[in-house]
Amino acid sequence: RRSCGTPLDLRQPTTFDERIWWLKLHYRDPLITTCTDKIAVRDYVRNCGLSHILLPLLAIYSTPQEIEWSLLPDQFYIKTNNSSATNIRCDDLSAFDTKHATKRLRLYMKRNHYALSREWNYKEITPRLIIEPVIDNGNDSLVDYRFFCSYGNCHGIFVDIDTADSTGRHRADARRNVYDRDWNLLDVQVTRPRVLDKDIPRPKRLLDMIRYAEELSQPFPSCRVDFYYLNDERIIFGELTFFHGGGNNKISPRSYEKILGSWITIPDQHDAPH
Repeated sequence: RRSCGTPLDLRQPTTFDERIWWLKLHYRDPLITTCTDKIAVRDYVRNCGLSHILLPLLAIYSTPQEIEWSLLPDQFYIKTNNSSATNIRCDDLSAFDTKHATKRLRLYMKRNHYALSREWNYKEITPRLIIEPVIDNGNDSLVDYRFFCSYGNCHGIFVDIDTADSTGRHRADARRNVYDRDWNLLDVQVTRPRVLDKDIPRPKRLLDMIRYAEELSQPFPSCRVDFYYLNDERIIFGELTFFHGGGNNKISPRSYEKILGSWITIPDQHDAPH
């Protein structure tokens, strides 16, 4: 209520945030915890027959002190497997402040995302560090393609630009457009400002991304499947997210709260895992 200005009806949830909160409070499937872990989810993606969309990892560590900096390439990303907004980017290892990075990583690994958002799926994940190669899209900045699915059906796509700065941190001025599954732009703003000054072209492999998103989301009543798309041909898996924005989303016009809510299926309470 403090965040969005309105109370939630959790007895008969119909809006986007109401349905997210209902699932946060009532739906407990251990597979969601597995797929929230940015390391464990990779096995899930492989088991779905989609290993080709995984970005190869450079290393996995249990603590920052274990990192062998001298063995890393000049460019890389470091992130934790159990939270959000914990990215650190290095573009020149010779100039990279490893002591400062180690200090930040120690703080990141102590972060309890469950305590911040009450997203129960983060609570039991053992924190570890992932090191990934930096991916780029030539002269174009990376675009985040976020497919909203329910039980293997894609209903719409959030397309975010300018999401990360040069250090890997989330940018405050990130922007977002919302499309239906046929790439029709919807007249709605969800938390972030819309992209109005340039056209975001329909990806040539949009149907492949939808197919992959539907395969990965098959078991879940609500699942956001994130991809990157390089050089108009290569699809790279990002992550699976189950409670977008923690259920604190500012949607305008308000009429879209129920439209986006229809993208989420509330399972029968007798059938829902607890």
